Amino acid sequence: MNKTRGGVAGLPAALSRLVALLVLAMALLVGPARAEILLSDAAGRTVRLAEPARRIVTNESLLLLSLALVDADPVARIAGWAAPQRIDRGMYEAYRRRFPAIDAIPTVGGVLPAKTSVEAILSVKPDLFVVSIWETGWMEAAATLEAAGVPVLFLDGPVNDGKGPAETTAFSVELLAKAVGQATKGRAFGDFLRAHYRRITDRTVTVEPVSVLVDAHAGAVCCSTPGKGNRMTDTLRLAGGKSIGADVPGYDGQLSPEFVLGANPDVYIATGGPHLAAQGGLVLGGGIDAAAAQKSFGDVLSKGMRDGLAAVRGGRAHAVSHQLSISVLNILVFECYAKWMHPALFTDVDPAKTLAEINDRFLAVPLEGTFWIDFNPQ
Repeated sequence: MNKTRGGVAGLPAALSRLVALLVLAMALLVGPARAEILLSDAAGRTVRLAEPARRIVTNESLLLLSLALVDADPVARIAGWAAPQRIDRGMYEAYRRRFPAIDAIPTVGGVLPAKTSVEAILSVKPDLFVVSIWETGWMEAAATLEAAGVPVLFLDGPVNDGKGPAETTAFSVELLAKAVGQATKGRAFGDFLRAHYRRITDRTVTVEPVSVLVDAHAGAVCCSTPGKGNRMTDTLRLAGGKSIGADVPGYDGQLSPEFVLGANPDVYIATGGPHLAAQGGLVLGGGIDAAAAQKSFGDVLSKGMRDGLAAVRGGRAHAVSHQLSISVLNILVFECYAKWMHPALFTDVDPAKTLAEINDRFLAVPLEGTFWIDFNPQ
């Protein structure tokens, strides 16, 4: 007889039931099977994770903002990072008030591969290393880490070349969100971002470009500006402008006062941050009030021939957080660019309203401070 009624082949019914109960108990102890997470990263690589990453090391401390968009406790996932001083100090303090453990995150590795120690990264036992700033030199470090059992995920890389800020930023957030088991939240922010970029680029595609001087890290001397190979230059173009430094070779360069005055740009845009306070530069960002930002902006505009520009004299001088422009929240800067260059075309665009929605819908810690201003001599 091959089967007892209600039992397993070759076993009496009572023993069969006992076996079934043991199998069920083992399943409950082990828990549900976890599906492997397969990711296609910005370097064109397939990355496999056995489960959502819980101990991330990154070469870019600003990854904190990306995690904060999709995770209620972004600090808990960071096992180590490079150059935490790159985070706006006011912003850092806001995270510290909510998550005091941020002070315990060790500094390991480096922003650039040449300054990175793989041994230091491995010392904090990560389950994922995330590269946010692409350089080909990272491939060697990635191979060493993966040989030691640590997967490496590129959020930036050749796959995104030429795709523009909307797609590259959305890609990075969605990819990171999948890696930490929050794919739905990542898609929600990606959709939000694409829609907000599109409502501007759909209109600027046919406008006459406005000439702009971007005075990066504005201080006593004018003017360091993004060059031809800088994504900020392309972002200005998509917002309906043309940087007077667009033809400067490389990532950035220094423009002479004579060149700037001769170009006579239609709009002046300075970038800055709290780190420039000690140098008498443009100070704005997390925890900075509008009056303090306005005063620092006025001081900067009085130096280095800036007040001789028609854009400054004509009330077309503006300032924005440099950190915000290179962060995952760059849509706020993009909206500012569009409004400053084409105010009549974008009366319906309000960066403050966009920030309020991001704070309400996405960020674990609200972004608060003064991140952009118009020059007001009064």
